[in-house]
Amino acid sequence: MTTRERGPARPGGGDDPPADARYAPVVADFASALDFDDIPSDVVDRAVIDIMDALGCAMFGQNLTIARQLERALLEPAGAGPATIWGSDRTAAPETASLVNGTLVHSFELDDLHHTAILHPGGVALSAALALGESVGVSGRDLLTAQVVGIEVSSRVGLAVGPSMLGRGWHNNGVLGVFASASAASRVLRLDPAATRNALGVAGSLAAGLMASQYGSMVKRMHAGHAAQTGVRSAVLAREGFTGIDDIFAEGYGNFLPAFADSWDRGELTSELGRRWETSNVGFKRFSCCGSNHSTIDVLLDLRARHSFVGSDVDEIAITCSSSNREHVGWPYRPDTVTTAQMNLAYCAAVTLIDGECFVEQFVEERLDDPAVLALVDRVRITADPAIDARGRAGRHEVTVDVRLRDGRRLRGAATSPRGSASAPLTQDELIAKFVRLASTRMDRGRVDVLVSTVQSLPDVSDVRDMTKKLSLRGA
Repeated sequence: MTTRERGPARPGGGDDPPADARYAPVVADFASALDFDDIPSDVVDRAVIDIMDALGCAMFGQNLTIARQLERALLEPAGAGPATIWGSDRTAAPETASLVNGTLVHSFELDDLHHTAILHPGGVALSAALALGESVGVSGRDLLTAQVVGIEVSSRVGLAVGPSMLGRGWHNNGVLGVFASASAASRVLRLDPAATRNALGVAGSLAAGLMASQYGSMVKRMHAGHAAQTGVRSAVLAREGFTGIDDIFAEGYGNFLPAFADSWDRGELTSELGRRWETSNVGFKRFSCCGSNHSTIDVLLDLRARHSFVGSDVDEIAITCSSSNREHVGWPYRPDTVTTAQMNLAYCAAVTLIDGECFVEQFVEERLDDPAVLALVDRVRITADPAIDARGRAGRHEVTVDVRLRDGRRLRGAATSPRGSASAPLTQDELIAKFVRLASTRMDRGRVDVLVSTVQSLPDVSDVRDMTKKLSLRGA
C-alpha cells in the first residue's frame, strides 16, 4: 500500500521520505538488468509499433519549416556524424541527432501518448537510443529493450508525479522525457546500475519545459528533442564517472517530485516494476493535435456520421470536460500559429465538423483564419464539470458533447477516453496505415513498405544500422 504524499516540501529540509527509501537505485537496477527475453511478447509488439509510429512522425516533420531551421542552426554548423537524421540525407553526432530527431517526432502533435502518465515517451526514448545505438552498433533486440526501458521508467515517473505538474505549467514531455532518454541511453551503453543512477540524477536535474509554449511558439516542439539530447548527454557523462543526484526521487530538499508537483506517490516508481508493463498502456494518435482534444473529436465525428450534418448546420457546440482539460486546451482561440490551433479545442472541434477529419491537412496556415472555421469557433462553449474532476485520473479525458443544429435538433455524445488509448486501441492495420501516410511524404511507397517490413522484423535485426540506412535519403 502506498500513500499519497503532499507538498510543499519543507524549506531547507526536503519532504522527508522514509529513511530507508530506495527509489532511483531500484529504477536503475531495472533499467540496467532488463534483458530482451524478460519482456513479454505482447509488450515487444507494442514497442515495435511505438518505434514505427515515432519514425513516421519524424519523417513527416521533415516537411515542416522547423526542419529547415534545425538544419541551418544545428546540423550545418555541427557537421556530419555517425547518427542518421531520419527522413533526410543528413547525419550528426548522437547528441545533435537526438535533439533534431526528437524535435521532429513531436513537431506536429502526432506522437504516442501515455494518457495516464500524461507523456509522449516513445519518441524521446527512441531518439536517444537509436542515435547512440547507431553509433556503437546494437541489435534490434537491444534497441527494443532500451525502448521498453525508456517507456517504463518515464511512465512510472509520470504516474508518481501525478497531474498537478501539468496544472503548475510544466510540460510533461520536456520534464519527464529526460527519464525516458537517460534510461534508454544507459541501456544502449550497457551502463551498470550505479552509472545508470547517475545518468538519471543528471537528467532529472536538467529537466525543463513550460506549457506557455503551447500559445503559438515553436519551442514546444523542441521540448521532446531537448529531453532526448539531455538523456544522451547524461548517459555519456555517467559512463565517464560523472555523478548526478544520488536518488533524484528522494534526496531531501529539492528532489524531483516536490520540485515539480503539488502531490505525488513515490510508490508508483517501483510498484510491480518488471511485472506490470506500462508500455502496454501507451496509446497512439489518430488526430494531429493535442491529445486532450481527441475525445471530443471522436464524439463529433461519430455524431456527424450518424446524423448527417456538416459544420454550417451547427448553431452551438457545448463541450463538458475536466478542469484540467478546460485549462489545457479550452482557452479562447485567436488565429496565430499552427501550434496554437493544434492545442486549441474550439479550433479542433470546428475544423473537424467542417472537414470531417482532423489530421495534417487541417493544420496549414491558410486554415488558421478561415472565416468558416472562425464562425464555428465562436459557437463553441467549453465548461468544466466538478463531477468529472471527482473521478480523478479516470476522468482526465472524459467529455460530454452537446450539439444544437439550426434545424432544431439537439444531439449528445460522450466518451471516457479517446480511440487510440490503451482502453480503445487502434488496430495494427490502422497504425501501419498512419505510418505509411506520414512516411510517404518523404519517400516512395516501395521504400516505405520495405521500412515497414524492417521495423516489424526488429527482433531479428542484427545491427540497427540496417534500419537507419533505410531511414536515410542519402543516395536516394
